[in-house]
Amino acid sequence: MIVVELQGGLGNQMFQYALGRHLAVLNNAKLYVDTHYLNDRRPRKNFTFRTLDLDIFNAEINEAPSPLSKKYGSHKSIFTKILNRCIQPKPLKLIAEKEFSFNHSVLTLSDNVYLTGYWQSENYFTGIEQIIRKDFVLKLPLPEHIQNLRTEIENANAVCLHVRRGDFVNTTMHGTLGMEYYSEAVRLIKEKILNPVFYIFSDDINWCKKNIVTQGTAVYVDDEFAAEKARGHFSLMTACKHFIIPNSSFGWWAAWLGSYNDKIVIVPKIWFHNSKWDTKDIVPKNWIKI
Repeated sequence: MIVVELQGGLGNQMFQYALGRHLAVLNNAKLYVDTHYLNDRRPRKNFTFRTLDLDIFNAEINEAPSPLSKKYGSHKSIFTKILNRCIQPKPLKLIAEKEFSFNHSVLTLSDNVYLTGYWQSENYFTGIEQIIRKDFVLKLPLPEHIQNLRTEIENANAVCLHVRRGDFVNTTMHGTLGMEYYSEAVRLIKEKILNPVFYIFSDDINWCKKNIVTQGTAVYVDDEFAAEKARGHFSLMTACKHFIIPNSSFGWWAAWLGSYNDKIVIVPKIWFHNSKWDTKDIVPKNWIKI
């Protein structure tokens, strides 16, 4: 049994699932996800509540039994977890991520582990890349108007320009990117790509319409193309050939899943405000940092 705790939005859940899936394959074990932290609605300061979003994909989602969450889940106090670990079921080995850099020893773990962390590195799952790509195909067809736009994107020299605002505006962990980043990224794309069409995605598209300038063909993808759990936006983003993304796991996965062989991906050099955090393994080596 491999159990992975889900935290954060869709992109974070995808990282957590991907590591768990890899360990399950390596150990010929069954993968479970613990959703109790996602479902906990107790008040928390400066916190964005999330829901299970992985169910938009073909991935098989098996929810972990409640007693396991009582023993190991982050939503419990330390005292409660210690107390609950004295009860059945069979104990698992708790593996908590200590830092953001890739830890190869995690991939040597045997069966019966509980994983808690973000695990934001492709190194945790590139060994099963084709399985992950298959798991992260949308389960249900898109509405016709979204599929029509996807076809348009597939036939264009499309560049996904993703702007993350929302809760990032006030967070001290990520923060939003300045216009200098997007202006320089657009300039680089224009140097490398002939006649790019910029498809702009954001959780604040009105802000983008007022502030993002591409000096070229731009399409602002409104909320009518988002669909439930943003699966429409995600599918449209992955259909692009090239990517300008912020320090966002949602944009990261759209770029990673993009299938164009010669894709260009531009990302910010600084992923988190805390410069002491080792984030060198978050961004794939062939992506361009500015």
